[in-house]
Amino acid sequence: MKKRISSLLFAMSLFGGVAHAETDYSKVQATFTFDQEALQTEAGAAEVLANLEVQAERACRKVSLVTIGLTVDEVCAEDLMYQAVNSIGHRNLASQYAASTYYTPAPSARIQLAAR
Repeated sequence: MKKRISSLLFAMSLFGGVAHAETDYSKVQATFTFDQEALQTEAGAAEVLANLEVQAERACRKVSLVTIGLTVDEVCAEDLMYQAVNSIGHRNLASQYAASTYYTPAPSARIQLAAR
């Protein structure tokens, strides 16, 4: 069974890939789709995690003039993953997430902006 969860945060807008002293943030809202039944096994949870990471990266892509192309705002992706895994709240997914490159023990300060 496919399930959807939504996430909201603010991502830093990079102009030409250089952060300005007055950092601009843009609103990022993502809806994640995942197979809830796959979470019953460790292998299935690993697949769900990989799919969530792809969805987070897609939501956090920005145009960069420095690298001439798209770049992923890593903090944005970490925050989205943090919210998604906590919203889903499944033991197998949490176990896989702890070893993920997007693992963070706490969200960034940006999430506090979204809560305002």
